[in-house]
Amino acid sequence: METTKMMKTASAVDVFLKILQGFMIAGFAVCLIFIPLVAILGEKMVASASSLDLGALRIELAGGNAEYLSESGFKLNMIGMLGVVAVIVAIGWYFLRVLRQILAPMKQGRPFESGVSDKIKKLGWVALIGGFVTAFGGSVASILELKCYDLNAIFTSPAISGIGFNYSFGLGFAILALVLFFLSFIFRSGEALQRESDETL
Repeated sequence: METTKMMKTASAVDVFLKILQGFMIAGFAVCLIFIPLVAILGEKMVASASSLDLGALRIELAGGNAEYLSESGFKLNMIGMLGVVAVIVAIGWYFLRVLRQILAPMKQGRPFESGVSDKIKKLGWVALIGGFVTAFGGSVASILELKCYDLNAIFTSPAISGIGFNYSFGLGFAILALVLFFLSFIFRSGEALQRESDETL
């Protein structure tokens, strides 16, 4: 009974992940399409944001920020952000691909099939590397955003209407990786028991 339930759940999750992968492919394609469009038309785009994010420091600007914006810098920033998003989406797609490989034997009622523990370990490495890439990409995006603005003009004019601070330092990807590495160890033990059971039969 429990095995049947596991098989049905694994099948349903696999279908959901397959659909999610489709959306990720579409998102990746959109990024690739917009990168050359921004490269060609980026200087004609108008930024309407009224705040400048400097990482831990957030500056609120009075009115719009167009007069402090470098059009060429804005174009470079948009291309960089689209590139970062495309890489993150690609890593996410690969993460789901490995996860679906783990679900494959579960759909057949054999969760401790040989090789599953290695795939879970691979999933842990993808989560860890993906987390670092995301963090690095966020830093690159922040640097590119800084290059969009004439900071001298901002800090020497009455444009600043407020200053705030951002407190965000995510370690969720590292925790997820540790959990997956631990699960890999558990599944490795389960695979050994599965092999012993198969040899006994």
